[in-house]
Amino acid sequence: MRLILLGAPGSGKGTISEVLVDKLHLFHISPGELLREEVRKQTTIGKEIAKYIEKGELVPNKFVVEMVKLEIGKRKDFVLDGFPRSVEQAKEIKDLKIDAVISLEVPEKVVIERFSGRRTCPKCNAGYHIKYIPPKKEGICDKCGERLIQRKDDAPQTVKERFKVYHKETAPLVEYYRKRRLLHQIDASSVPEEVSATVLELIKTLKKK
Repeated sequence: MRLILLGAPGSGKGTISEVLVDKLHLFHISPGELLREEVRKQTTIGKEIAKYIEKGELVPNKFVVEMVKLEIGKRKDFVLDGFPRSVEQAKEIKDLKIDAVISLEVPEKVVIERFSGRRTCPKCNAGYHIKYIPPKKEGICDKCGERLIQRKDDAPQTVKERFKVYHKETAPLVEYYRKRRLLHQIDASSVPEEVSATVLELIKTLKKK
């Protein structure tokens, strides 16, 4: 099964990807992680990518598409996490013969709640959520006792902006896949277990066709 998983920041793409890897043994590909790894390793392409990131510019399609295709190689079953992000990128990967595109739909207020409640330990990097995964002692890391912080990226105003940018970039992409009868929209506003079950049931149905 060759899947694309779309969704705004905070829609649960990472969580659903983990389920698909665990339950269906799909190979998980996250272009964001690939880019960060290349920069970390300071490869030739990583150094080029770093120039764009340092300037706050988008990494050109040619780098992202090339890296995704290299990572896929000859694998038959995979899930692309949050990629493509534009119609241009979608056209570049037409030869991958995608079976289905699953779009995780979440209202803005739910995304803001998910992000604004997140807390991170600056010392050991442990993650928490004041509502869903609270620490034993309020504001204190269970693992090392350090005071938890809220990342700037998780502030409501920042999240609103990211949400707005995502929908502006992705709306044409959703329509692109809808016209090709590959799009399946899922309500991802409930708890992860329910969303995961819905996605797995959808894939089970698609396999029967």
